[in-house]
Amino acid sequence: MTRGSDPLKSEEEAYQVAEEIGYPVILKPVSGGGGKSMFVAHNKEELTSALHKVDLKHQSFYFENYIAESRHIEVQIMADNYGNILHLGERECSLQRRNQKILEEAPSSALTPEMRQRVGTLAIKAAKSVFYTNVGTVEFLLDRKTGEFYFMEINPRIQVEHAITEVITGVDLVRRQIRIAAGEPLNKKQEEIVFLGHAIECRINAEDPEMKFQPSPGLIEFYHQPGGPRIRVDSGVCAGKMVQPYYDSMIAKVIVHGRTRGDAIRIMRRALCEFKISGVTTTIPFHQEVLKNPHFCSGDIDTQFIYKRMTKEEKPKVVREVKQKPIAVSAI
Repeated sequence: MTRGSDPLKSEEEAYQVAEEIGYPVILKPVSGGGGKSMFVAHNKEELTSALHKVDLKHQSFYFENYIAESRHIEVQIMADNYGNILHLGERECSLQRRNQKILEEAPSSALTPEMRQRVGTLAIKAAKSVFYTNVGTVEFLLDRKTGEFYFMEINPRIQVEHAITEVITGVDLVRRQIRIAAGEPLNKKQEEIVFLGHAIECRINAEDPEMKFQPSPGLIEFYHQPGGPRIRVDSGVCAGKMVQPYYDSMIAKVIVHGRTRGDAIRIMRRALCEFKISGVTTTIPFHQEVLKNPHFCSGDIDTQFIYKRMTKEEKPKVVREVKQKPIAVSAI
C-alpha cells in the first residue's frame, strides 16, 4: 500500500501530515466511492485550496501518497464458501474522467506474464485475508516508474466492466455469483481458467465531452445500436425514453472481442460508427477519437491520459451528433 494517514481532525494536522508523507498527496474521503470528492495537492498552496472545499469537522478525510504516473489495474476474483478462490485475470481501467472509468480493456497491455502472475496472486491473498466469498474485484494502482502494485480496495460486487472478463474467459460472472450465494462450490481450478483474445468496453454516457463531460439529460429521439459477430451491447434505453438528470449518466455499454488488441480496436471502431443516438449528446464521438489516438493505439496510457492526450490542443475537434430525426429515403 502507498503511504497514508489516519483520518484528519483539523487543517493544522493536515498540513503537518502532508509534510511528513511528502507531496504530492491525494485527499480522499473515508466513506467515499466512485472517485468522488478526491483532491490532489502538489504543494501547500494546492492543499490549502483543497481544504477550503471540504469540512474536516463533519466528514472524515485522509491522505495517501499520490502516484502521478500510474495505471489502474483490477483483478476479477471468484470465491466460494469453502475457501476456494480463483482469479479471472486483470482489467485495464486507466482511461478515466473525474477519477471514474470510461473505457476498459482485458487483458492489460502493460503487464508481463510475471507481473500478471504477481497481481493475480496478490488479489487472491487480499481476498483470503478477509475471508472473502462470492464474486468481487481487487483494485490496484501500478506505478509506471517502478512496476510496483499498490492496493486500493476490494469491490464486493459485480463491476460495470465485468463483461470484458466474461468474453475472454467464457465465465458467466452473474450466474456464478448466484450459484456461490446458493452454496455451490466453484468446482474449478486456477489452471482451468483460459484467456482468449482481447476485449474492450466503451461506456456510452449521456454527457458532453466538449463541456467537461457535463451530463446531457433529455429525450432519446432515435436509437440504433450496433450488432454482428464479437459485438455485445448492454443497455436499458430505446427511442422515446427519457434520460433523467437524477441518476448515473451511463445509458449503454459496448463490448467487443478480438483476437488481438489491434483487432479489438478495429471492431470497436466499426461498432461505434454503427451506434446512432440523437436527442441527447453522448460520449460516442469522444470514444471514436480515443480509438484513433496514436498513444492509445500503442498502449501508452495512464490514469491522466484523457487530460494529457485528449486536450483540445492535441485531439481533433469532436463533431457533435446532429439532434434530428432520421429521414426516410426511397429508391428512385
